[in-house]
Amino acid sequence: MQQQKVSLILGSGGARGISQIGAIQWLLEQGVEIDEVVGCSIGSLVGAAFAGGKIGELGEWMSKLTKREVFRLMDFSDPRFGILKGQKVMRTLQEVFEDVAIETLGVKFTAVATDLANEQEVVFRKGSIYSAIRASIAIPAVFQGVQLANKFLVDGGVLNPVPVNYVQNTDNIKIAINLDGPPKSAVEKSYSKLNALDLLQESYMAMRRRLSLLSIQLYQPDYVINIPNDLSGIWDFDRSSDLIKEGYELTRGTLSQHIDKIKGKQV
Repeated sequence: MQQQKVSLILGSGGARGISQIGAIQWLLEQGVEIDEVVGCSIGSLVGAAFAGGKIGELGEWMSKLTKREVFRLMDFSDPRFGILKGQKVMRTLQEVFEDVAIETLGVKFTAVATDLANEQEVVFRKGSIYSAIRASIAIPAVFQGVQLANKFLVDGGVLNPVPVNYVQNTDNIKIAINLDGPPKSAVEKSYSKLNALDLLQESYMAMRRRLSLLSIQLYQPDYVINIPNDLSGIWDFDRSSDLIKEGYELTRGTLSQHIDKIKGKQV
């Protein structure tokens, strides 16, 4: 039987998304052929590194980050437009992989951003891979949005945290990584004691979790790897080494019994 190919859908969720590097590592170790990756927000960054053959380098670089180094990457801007400019992050990424045209990659790559001006998703499948990443990771009120003609682009996770619907290779096995999975902790939060800012954040995260669930139910990927929504905070990039290991183990636990089917072998 011919080797089955995989389309990998990488979701949004801040530092939790670094766990997706571990997921890819496990899949590659099993001999899974990933010939397409679709990502939004942090998923677009991880997906770009994979598509460019630099996923190992990204994991190594992220694993060395300390809290101090994460802080140094924060180029603060006028808070009226977003806390961070995002330019320093993109410049530093040049240490990991260079900016290339998406259409020259050996793996199909799609990054998804959100156009607030027109309230719709914007898909990047050609042009600068850095421009695609920068638009897709523009978390509202954190990174400055990107003005592009009559569009104002922000984080793709605003409208579509798990962009299963943008897979092009429809005959592929579709594996989605959902960064808004059920929490690890059984401790219930005391919402009545949250301050206004924390309550606003919890409300946004609840909306994201529902959007992720609806996307998965509607577009039905073949397999879903659920990363607990409380695995890390949005800025916990100094925990990247542990997050990569968590993603590896969660993927192994979810897909081990299905690996022959995923690869197209007779079972």
